[in-house]
Amino acid sequence: MIKRLSSLLLFVGVVLFSYAAASAQNTPAPTTPPEPATPAANPRVVITDNLAKPATPATSATTPKTTTQSYGNHNVTVTEGVTGINLENGKYLTVTKWDGTKWATKREWVPNAPKPNP
Repeated sequence: MIKRLSSLLLFVGVVLFSYAAASAQNTPAPTTPPEPATPAANPRVVITDNLAKPATPATSATTPKTTTQSYGNHNVTVTEGVTGINLENGKYLTVTKWDGTKWATKREWVPNAPKPNP
C-alpha cells in the first residue's frame, strides 16, 4: 500500500515539475513588428586579411540599445550596437623572456612595423 502511494506521489511530482518547466517557456508575442530590410543596405560579404587596416565606417557611432525580456523567473538583457576597442595593425604574441632567475611567458600586444611611404 505504501509502495503504491509513494509511486503515485512520485508520478504527481514529475507531472507538476514538467508543467512548471513548460509554463516557464511561454514567450509573449513581440509588441513591435520587425523592421523591414532597407533597400540601400549592402548585402555583399567582404573578406580581408586580418592584419589589414580596417575600413572606417561611413556612419557615425550610435548609442547602444538595451532591451530586457523575461522568461519565467529569469530576465534576459540584450544590448545591440556595442562597439569595442579597435585593435588595428598588430597582433597578440606569446613572448618568453629570461628575467635573470627564470623564464617568464606573457601574452603581449605587438604592433606591426609601419610601411614606408614611397
